Amino acid sequence: MNETKFLLAIGVNTGNSLDAADVVLTKFGTDSSITDLDALSVPMPAELGNRLRLFRAAVVDSLGDMNEAIRCYAERAVEAKLSLETFDKLVYDYTHYVSGAINELVQRATKNGTTECQVDLIGFHGQTCAHQPPSIAREAGTAYTLQIGNGQQLADETGLLVVYDFRSDDLMNGGEAAPLAPMHHQHLANHLKERDKFPIAFCNAGNTGNISVITDHPEKGVVLLGWDAGPFNDYPDKLMQIERSQMCDLDGVIGNKGHVNLDLLRLLFERGAVTDHGENYLLQPPPKSSDPQWYRLLPELMGEAPVGENILSFEDRLRTAEYFAAYVYFYSLHWIPSKMLIPTCFALCGGGWNNPVSRRHFEQLLNGDFEDSPVLPEHRELFNAISERLRVTKKNIEVAMADEFGFSGQFMEARLFADAAVCRIRGEAFSLPETTGCKSPTVLGILRFPQNNPELASERLKDWLSLYGTANLMEDNSQLFDGRWSRAARGWNMRLTASESVAEKLNQPGS
Repeated sequence: MNETKFLLAIGVNTGNSLDAADVVLTKFGTDSSITDLDALSVPMPAELGNRLRLFRAAVVDSLGDMNEAIRCYAERAVEAKLSLETFDKLVYDYTHYVSGAINELVQRATKNGTTECQVDLIGFHGQTCAHQPPSIAREAGTAYTLQIGNGQQLADETGLLVVYDFRSDDLMNGGEAAPLAPMHHQHLANHLKERDKFPIAFCNAGNTGNISVITDHPEKGVVLLGWDAGPFNDYPDKLMQIERSQMCDLDGVIGNKGHVNLDLLRLLFERGAVTDHGENYLLQPPPKSSDPQWYRLLPELMGEAPVGENILSFEDRLRTAEYFAAYVYFYSLHWIPSKMLIPTCFALCGGGWNNPVSRRHFEQLLNGDFEDSPVLPEHRELFNAISERLRVTKKNIEVAMADEFGFSGQFMEARLFADAAVCRIRGEAFSLPETTGCKSPTVLGILRFPQNNPELASERLKDWLSLYGTANLMEDNSQLFDGRWSRAARGWNMRLTASESVAEKLNQPGS
């Protein structure tokens, strides 16, 4: 095989739950093929997770100001009796933990003979600590997104090229910097279309549920849409953690004992996801991105206030929260324009679907079973319209985990950053106006070579950089941006005014 015909990329992601690093090794071909070779999940040390939570809280309290957040974190570390703890040490330890997970995967793949070739690059998301996109910020110049993680350290410790800081370019180009999954899902859908698994929706469920729709438009052909649907397992998990000291409703055992309460469902829909500007997120049209900080633990949900005349049982409150996750997902399908075919295939990914209660309700809604999955009267007409659109295709509705469609759902988010990294090498846009609201299709990420030396890249990677002409898209301005966190942290626009040359690059690939 010609060496330029594929790259081996590792994608790595640590989510909001701070429980593990998911790493996946994937083969990407110039023919657009995508093949997973190996993957693993490495638990995050509890003390590291707690330190990250402490810093995340400092960021929130500091309104995203990094200097203030670092100062605040140092004070809280002393109060928490974390000896010699600093922000630098936190970033170092977090990045070192990620590099350990990556090196473990490389060693295992090599030992097992999964790959006889050198891995070429890493797609590294970093740990999100704050996210205030334009839809939240509203005021010009105040949008920001904050991910921490040292890309240069990761490159040095693994000996591999690292592509990271994926969200900044989109935000700098006027976008929401989320969701980033839709383009990866479209790449997967290109293969599934050959198997008549089309149109398709990829439904990712974590704290927040996001959806990618790949379908047909009568004039435009295949189109891609994507948005955050709203809260998913955020409410059920918090109920279990606060009231039962358990991480989640494992296998839906407790939720199955309860009943859906429509009055509580209405309260959750109307008041559960309210933006900083007092608007109901669920009613906002795409493109849009959500933030778990908006998800409000209503007193009625927590059993601190009555619903009607009575305090609801824990089981009923939990069951309604689990149903609410599926309900807002189905509700969001009405954002698909009427000219487009609504999906009949639904590929589920993310840990939220491990709860059989939420999944069963979602399947019932898709199949028009509004008896076991009751609908609020004010939504009945809209839900009927969605059901009619699902029936008009005259195709059976297929709902299955992404694994059954041929792609690991557990490692979907990790793989998407490997895909984004490869697209960065190709100079291909990974976000679109239709998915994030950016002004134009945008290439995402910056590159860090081991020891800051491009000659240490693999020969295959050098071939790709030459093949796609992207060798000149390698640099970020280290004088303006701190490599320990995302370029579009709070105040990024003020830093840009110091360099006209950087500002000119914003609408170019690889900015």
